[in-house]
Amino acid sequence: MASSVRYNRQVLQWGEEKQEQIEQAVILIAGLGGLGATVSQLLARAGVGKLYLVDDALVDWPDLNRQLLYSEGDVGLPKLKMAQTQLEQINSQINIEVIEKRIDSSFCCPADITLVVDCLDNYTSRFDLEESLPQSTYLVHGAIEGDQGQVLTIRKGDSQPLIQLFAGTRQPRGTIPVTGANAVTIGSLMANEVFQVIFGQPNLLNRCLVIGLGDLHFSFLDI
Repeated sequence: MASSVRYNRQVLQWGEEKQEQIEQAVILIAGLGGLGATVSQLLARAGVGKLYLVDDALVDWPDLNRQLLYSEGDVGLPKLKMAQTQLEQINSQINIEVIEKRIDSSFCCPADITLVVDCLDNYTSRFDLEESLPQSTYLVHGAIEGDQGQVLTIRKGDSQPLIQLFAGTRQPRGTIPVTGANAVTIGSLMANEVFQVIFGQPNLLNRCLVIGLGDLHFSFLDI
């Protein structure tokens, strides 16, 4: 199916030039959980040229309430394999490469990335991910716990590092509470910001969007 047909609804909104920018983008998604499953689907459906997917976990029953790439038959199987299969079924025109690895201090980002999306669930891995980025690379960060979520864009070397922004932040003990609807909401906002970065018009560069989903409260923190 020609791109002019497949993507005609979004081209009506942002035009052919921006669609070409999307199709040329190379994006790494770190973490294929609740946020990453949503972000990767939206980017695949929009026609992003190449996706790198990074994760090392297996699908588990508690994942199914919010991780929209997986179903009951996937439990016990590697997330990356199942995510790649589902995304290729969604859009066979894009290139998907998987990196089955936990992000730690040994992680190296591929050299051809346009930007990185942080869908991780712990700050240690987030700090290691940012450290691995080439200079001037954009990173769209998202996080969620219960009814509270946040989305932020930084640029390596120009923005304050995450390790400084979140200094003293404590990792929640035990299982992080989250509903499917809340994870999809934050993931969708992250995907929207990814598109804006691709277009050269980031809305959240050095500006953290804080979302209270319980009472639909939105606020911004300049950093």
